[in-house]
Amino acid sequence: MKYSVLIPTLNEEKYIGTLLQSLVNQKFKDFEVIVVDANSEDNTRGVVETFKDKLKLTFVVSPKRGISFQRNYAAKMAKADHLIFFDADVAPEPDFISKVDAYIEKTPVDVLSSWNVPISDKLVDEFLYWVFNRFYLETVKNRFPAAVGTFIYVKKSSFEAVGGFHEEVKLAEDFDLVRRMFKAGYKYALLKDPKIKFSVRRLEKEGRVQFVWKQIRAGFDYHLKGAKALNKYKHEFGKFGEPKDKVMKRKIPIFRPWRPRP
Repeated sequence: MKYSVLIPTLNEEKYIGTLLQSLVNQKFKDFEVIVVDANSEDNTRGVVETFKDKLKLTFVVSPKRGISFQRNYAAKMAKADHLIFFDADVAPEPDFISKVDAYIEKTPVDVLSSWNVPISDKLVDEFLYWVFNRFYLETVKNRFPAAVGTFIYVKKSSFEAVGGFHEEVKLAEDFDLVRRMFKAGYKYALLKDPKIKFSVRRLEKEGRVQFVWKQIRAGFDYHLKGAKALNKYKHEFGKFGEPKDKVMKRKIPIFRPWRPRP
């Protein structure tokens, strides 16, 4: 197999099924899926196991709880030389992996991510992430490249060479990984297509204003002081219940790029 798709989970029964069904629907089929669960209290395991006949799927309970630890643990189990990390609340479109594969075949890279698209009917969410994609990820990609944990592709040998995710970093561990790889001379790329679609559950839970303000403050701390300075910010893993916007339960809307109104 060419890819190992790695997914850390904690209490994800309301979301993980959407992701796994999206993987079933992928046009590209040469991949395994490894779900590393932090001993969920809900029915995450039961939902995952319903897909065992549809995917090359492994479910394992992590000996330790923590998103970075679980990702590293999954990477050690991976059989493929190419790793794809997904958060549990994303919904890649059917041609997602095939587009990523086509890109790395033509342009070999060590680490790669993509633009993020909120699964939301709210214009404010589309606007927030259009700004984030266009004026942050694109602007800094040649000097301070970044990737969001919603989706990261990484070559396994390069990932291992930098020591994987740093488990002591509690927030922006994804940014930290890419930054260390870039500093070590590994090649990075950011794709506009395919885009990764993700749930807005964190925005719903924290509140959009509070979420944006926290990200702005954390961004300054990250660039001025480094990733470890972000450990003071509260960023819970696996503390989500029923989807408030319910968009993960219905057809994913087509992304409409935000443009200023005349």
